[in-house]
Amino acid sequence: MLILIGSDGKDLTSKVSMKFGHSNYFLIYNTETEKFYAYENKDHDDKHQNLKSFIEKRVEAVIVGNIGPHAFKTVNTPNSKVYLARKMYVGEAIEKFLKVELPQLTEPTVKKSIGHGRFKNHYFLNHQNDDE
Repeated sequence: MLILIGSDGKDLTSKVSMKFGHSNYFLIYNTETEKFYAYENKDHDDKHQNLKSFIEKRVEAVIVGNIGPHAFKTVNTPNSKVYLARKMYVGEAIEKFLKVELPQLTEPTVKKSIGHGRFKNHYFLNHQNDDE
């Protein structure tokens, strides 16, 4: 079985990312070989092409710290399910998943993508006192 994990770093001692679609890295862990592969997340938009390619590789489980509606729709398929692992390291989350100790998600954990409005708000916060 292949497991996809959004991670802050590129190894099993990294934390599970709290922003799945905007994770720094995606790790794919193979439960049969106990090997993993790290992929840098270079696709931070709402199309999630990288996530689609992982699902096409037959990922069956996706472990997240949080997940928005766009990413959830992409990875929650008839062949892959999403599981919640907050405040855990990747290795710990994998162990808990294998022991069936992670809750399965049936909906996103956040209502909007974290990236929505990011640039507008960033500009406003950094330039609100320009007239002073």
